[in-house]
Amino acid sequence: MLTAILAIAFLAVLFGLLLGYSAIRFKVEGDPLAERIDALLPQTQCGQCGYPGCRPYAQAIAGGDVINKCPPGGQNTVNALAALL
Repeated sequence: MLTAILAIAFLAVLFGLLLGYSAIRFKVEGDPLAERIDALLPQTQCGQCGYPGCRPYAQAIAGGDVINKCPPGGQNTVNALAALL
């Protein structure tokens, strides 16, 4: 019984170390396109676009959503987003 517990504990530590190393080694940064889109949005966090803030909307645009859902940004923001994309 003790051998089984020690074996499981050893495996848990081994896999934990492997996951920790993998998280550091294969870290993925944020989407650079979404960051550039987010910089163009007005950052009012009003939710009028149907998303809870500008960052989620920027991620949606980077994923293919339409660029004209931001009323506070107006036509200038739509034009800037169109130029970027």
